[in-house]
Amino acid sequence: MTSIPEPDIETGLRPEETFQAAIKEGVRLALDQLISNGTLGQYFILEKFGLDIAVFLRWQDNSVSAKFLEMKAFVGSRQGGVGFGNGKGEGPQVELLLLDSGKLGVADRFVRWVLVDGTKEKGIERYTIFDSNQARRSAMGQVTKGKQNNLRVQELMRDAMTWNQLLNEIRVFLMSGS
Repeated sequence: MTSIPEPDIETGLRPEETFQAAIKEGVRLALDQLISNGTLGQYFILEKFGLDIAVFLRWQDNSVSAKFLEMKAFVGSRQGGVGFGNGKGEGPQVELLLLDSGKLGVADRFVRWVLVDGTKEKGIERYTIFDSNQARRSAMGQVTKGKQNNLRVQELMRDAMTWNQLLNEIRVFLMSGS
């Protein structure tokens, strides 16, 4: 998945949409390669299907799987945090993180959150991928309906990686459970 150029993430220039488009292209390239080598039979991608990107896969053995990616781009607008859901504490991300631990564990097999720290320059470790349990643990305060919810960027960036490392981790996630 290294053929996709690293995106420019800039305040005021739709950073999350730019990030999502680049990730979608990375996913498409990885899945096309899996089709070419005979591992994957078919796939399709839907955007804004609850979370930002939904990927539906049919493998060569006719088993099927679905994976979901939620994109977040931090550009310094909120001090140390990146919001999820809407300002009223509504949305599928909030509903997901309000699940009990057992249900959230099930969701973690299918969902990953992907974050870019757009305050850092391209070419360095400014990306991370994490599950919903990690998202809930990194929330500022409790995840609650009725308020803007935010993730603590610094905490999530402890395992920051480069663009190519991120694309590889996404590929591994898409193939897991196949």
